[in-house]
Amino acid sequence: MLRGALYSSDGQDLKVSVERTEVLLKSDEILNFPRIIELEGDRLVLAYGKGRHKGVETRPVAVSEDFGRTWTDSPPGFPMADNVETSGILGYMRDDTIAYIDVFPVNAGWSQAKGPYHQVAKVEDPTFRLRRFSGMGKLLADDTFKVNGIPWDLASYELYGTLLTLENGDLLTAFGGQVGAASATHKSFIVRSKDGGESFEFVTAFGYEAENEDGGDQVYAEADLEVLANGDILCMMRTGSHTPMHQSRSTDGGLTWSEPVSVGWPGVKPHLRLLSNGVLACSSGRGVYGHPQVTHVMFSIDGTGEKWEYPFSFHTGPGCSYTSNMERDGKLYVAYSHSSFTEPSSVYELPYHSIKWVVIDAALSNSP
Repeated sequence: MLRGALYSSDGQDLKVSVERTEVLLKSDEILNFPRIIELEGDRLVLAYGKGRHKGVETRPVAVSEDFGRTWTDSPPGFPMADNVETSGILGYMRDDTIAYIDVFPVNAGWSQAKGPYHQVAKVEDPTFRLRRFSGMGKLLADDTFKVNGIPWDLASYELYGTLLTLENGDLLTAFGGQVGAASATHKSFIVRSKDGGESFEFVTAFGYEAENEDGGDQVYAEADLEVLANGDILCMMRTGSHTPMHQSRSTDGGLTWSEPVSVGWPGVKPHLRLLSNGVLACSSGRGVYGHPQVTHVMFSIDGTGEKWEYPFSFHTGPGCSYTSNMERDGKLYVAYSHSSFTEPSSVYELPYHSIKWVVIDAALSNSP
């Protein structure tokens, strides 16, 4: 586990150091899949998973009024406790509202009791749910929408990542799904809205039916988007549990996209963030199921994603390597789990299972 590193590229140095690590939640039960949602002031929401993965799992929500120093269960009737999960698509809008698209289509009608999601939740004409919340978490709107132009008939859909607002006001995000038979590989695809989220249009899809050349069991899943320092838009995607993430780039505002290329490092549910100093960060990680995970942040010093530095691995141990990050006062906060995941809670003999965050300082300077 790294506590500090110095990266140099094209006349610039990036000094990365762990300022502190803090426990946000602890439990005798398994905790995983953290997602931090920033509300106004020091109010934060933490959506997370409780229970053994692929066993009996719930999706609780905790709230902090003091920027993570203390947490309480969400109060009764709190809107963000209603199916706002660690997955789904989250966006911070220009009007200071928060948008969230549910992880599954409303007409998928899935429950764990019915069987594996991608086998039993195929739908032909998916309807998606988009909600908007105030900066304090009050529900403002609850609507549904369609994606026009999807070029296949039957698929299961599972959404992750970020909803972007582009300079012209369009909304852009990446969806994911398993098209066709349950054994088919996953696709990520770009969608765009020109009417504020009332409807979306299919733009393009990543993924192919042939065997993944990198050996991944999921070809392009759990995609995330970010607008880069040079104006490009980057899409970072998972390819499997132990295979390299791939990225695609748009140089024309999301209209066309490059063929995905490997970034060289494995990871699940990548979370991109352009930091205030112009550096691009991507938190992710993964290890073999049932074994210690490596959770890390990659940095692109010039903010373009053309070159990624060696991952800054801040956590090695049990967990899921699903992360969520935010920036506050120039520091990068990355939430992650230190917990059993697919194994029973007693396997690692932990004193407790926890959700933590690491606070990272990434200081940029010119090389001497």
